[in-house]
This record gives sequence, structure tokens and C-alpha cells, in this order.
Amino acid sequence: MSSATQFLGKAMKDETSSGVNVDRRKRPKQPRAVGTVEAITEAAKQIILKEGYKNLTTNRIAEVAGVGVGSLYQYFPNKQAIIKALIEETVFRAAGKVRTCLRMLMEVPLEPALHQIMTMLLATYRENDFILFRILDQIPELKEFPQNLSVEIHTHSTNLAFLEQHQAEIVVSDLPTSLMLIERTTIHKIECFLAQDPPNITEGQFIDELTQMAVKYLTR
Repeated sequence: MSSATQFLGKAMKDETSSGVNVDRRKRPKQPRAVGTVEAITEAAKQIILKEGYKNLTTNRIAEVAGVGVGSLYQYFPNKQAIIKALIEETVFRAAGKVRTCLRMLMEVPLEPALHQIMTMLLATYRENDFILFRILDQIPELKEFPQNLSVEIHTHSTNLAFLEQHQAEIVVSDLPTSLMLIERTTIHKIECFLAQDPPNITEGQFIDELTQMAVKYLTR
């Protein structure tokens, strides 16, 4: 048996074993390798959105990505690891947008700044709704990782700096605790709004309510 055949056989065994490894085998360094990995994760995303997770296989991902399955297994041991990488990439991009927005609004008064932040958050989560909110429900092997795969974890320090910058307008004394409550409440409300798409409230009204909720809590 060739070394390549042995490698692929081990990779496929990893995918079907009961203890699924969801870590990457290695991270790409060269531009071509980065492009290959990006094609793999994008292919996984398109298959899930169009065909459903039940139709997601490493062979199908490689086919849609236009790469050999051997190349796929160089970076990922199984489809669960690919999905974890996809979620990580989505979270990092979304967190980057949030941090950029916060930095631009540091000198803007609290209420209009929060209104812009809530608008940006809703748009970002709407764009990535399935990946950020719903995909983990379909993948039991990733259930233990959501605490590491959330936008607020990667924006928390910038969120806190934003509140500290507006401290003159804020009356709550424990900013870290208040921030945690605002983060969790805001994300939960956005998740519910996107899932339910309520007919009795417009997107503008929803953003206004989110803004007032945060402003009143911070300045009560």
C-alpha cells in the first residue's frame, strides 16, 4: 500500500471514528495554500446552505472546491474540522467589522453611537445568520466549542474600551458586568428577531428598541 493511500485511509478513519478530531491538521502559509483552504471552507458553506449538512462529505467539498480530496486531508481530518474552521473565519471577519465600527465611534455621543453599532450588528448577523447562530445545532461534535466561536469574545476588549470612553455619560459602576449583560441580551434579541422575523415590528423599530434598551440600562 502506498504512503498516499495509507494517509487517505487514516484520514477517512478519523472522520468516521466516534471520537471526532475537529482541529486542523495544519494551517496554510503560502498564498496558494491559503487559497486552497479558503476554497474548501467556502465550498462547505455553499453545500450546507444549498444542499444541507446531511449531504456534506469531504468528497463533495473537494469536488465543489475544485481540489483533490488528498489536498483537503492535508489541512483537515474530516468535515467537522472544516465547519469549525468556517465558523472561526466567519467569527473573525464579523469581529473585525465590529471593532472597526467601535473605533470609529469612540468620539460620538453614546446614544447615536449605540444606534450605529446596533445597526451594524444586525446587518452583520443577518449576513452570517446560519453560520453564527444555527449551524452548531446540526453538528453534535462541535457543541463543546461555541464558547470559543462567538463574535463577542473577540470584541469584548474593544467593547469595554468603547464604554470607558463614554464613561461620563454612564452611571453604572461595574462596566465589565454591565457589558456582559448588554452583549448577551443584544445577541439573543438579534438571534430571536432573525429567526422569527416578526411582522409587527420593522427593522428600524427593532434597532431603536435595542438602542434604547442599552442606553437606559447604562444611564438610568
